[in-house]
Amino acid sequence: MVTFEAVATHSTLIDENDFFSHYYDSEAKSRYDSNFFQLKYSPTKTEFELIETMHWIFSEDNNLTHVKFYWPENQGIHPDTLDYLNQEEYGLEKLELYSIHPAAFNITAKNPDISIQVVTYENLDAFKAINYMEDKIISTAFAEAKQPFYDKLFQDESITFLLAYYQGKAAGSCIMVESTEGLELDDLFTLKEYRLKGVAKALLDYIIKQAASKQKIVFLVADAEDSPKEMYIKSGFSYEGFRIGAQKAIKGDD
Repeated sequence: MVTFEAVATHSTLIDENDFFSHYYDSEAKSRYDSNFFQLKYSPTKTEFELIETMHWIFSEDNNLTHVKFYWPENQGIHPDTLDYLNQEEYGLEKLELYSIHPAAFNITAKNPDISIQVVTYENLDAFKAINYMEDKIISTAFAEAKQPFYDKLFQDESITFLLAYYQGKAAGSCIMVESTEGLELDDLFTLKEYRLKGVAKALLDYIIKQAASKQKIVFLVADAEDSPKEMYIKSGFSYEGFRIGAQKAIKGDD
């Protein structure tokens, strides 16, 4: 069984106490999932406000653009805290953790139109280019901030970038993170014009084969509201648990 503790933060634990663990990355200040408080219990409204103040002060002092909190795995939000979060216009998310042993996965027949390549310096620009297009769906600022983040991840020996080509053109990508717990699948996507052609499944097949050769499980985090998780369920992934997050942007002076 795998837990959310196995999920890569791409960040540094800089403080820990009985109430929360604090993760921070000075090189990715705009990335919410690199700068957050991991709560160790579900606080009441009064308790949360004290923790929130500590996060808020740190974020402002270090020029962060947000505050973000994760609740402990498989724990809900205290009712009065939830009312406060809604009142303060926090964005809420529910993430679900899935895993699979390679023996339980059905590899589909190889599609000759699709090829998977490990990203090297030669095709790193192609990887960053299609990820820029995908990230730009959120915003141009987000996409531009992610570009140097990819350069940082590329230097990590535990991380592998994968590019999927459809009839010779870059069509999708994902990130594979290897740890003692297994192989984590992250940021899997297919460009809109290549969807429903088996590109995402081909990337998944590639990682499953890697996991089988290393005798490791594959795990991933999916948004509870996103449709791609249905592909994982149909592929045989098992549900492991959930985690709730809350985030809020820090607004500057007008």
